[in-house]
Amino acid sequence: MSSNQDSPNLSAPISSLEDRLLDCVGSEDYVAVIRALVATRDPAAIRVLASLLDSVGPIAKEAIAGLLTFGDAVIPAMRECADSLDYDMIRHGHEVLAELGDEASKQWLKDDLAERIAAYRERLGFPSVLLDIFVANETDEPTEVA
Repeated sequence: MSSNQDSPNLSAPISSLEDRLLDCVGSEDYVAVIRALVATRDPAAIRVLASLLDSVGPIAKEAIAGLLTFGDAVIPAMRECADSLDYDMIRHGHEVLAELGDEASKQWLKDDLAERIAAYRERLGFPSVLLDIFVANETDEPTEVA
């Protein structure tokens, strides 16, 4: 995390909360700080929340949920995440963009899921026909079969 000296444009509450992230021990601590960042409604929190998208589990889920509350204001930061070198940050950036309606990110997530399923299937030695069955049954409606 950056210190206040590295980010002089951050408001005092955001800078203070960013510093608190350095003291977090577990997911619960991170979630509490993430919620406090979101509660500020300060756009400077977007950068800090985006920096947490290389995490997984409750930290990533809470950061994603918090970012979504800022709406379209997060798009530039999420595009940067989607262009990063960290897979989790890329995937989570696309998740936020997809939730905001970005069709390219929706397609990226669909393709990524198909690749992960194929890799898993290959490791287990399942025939490719099973992948076709799972992908063919995708639909936007949870109770319907395509």
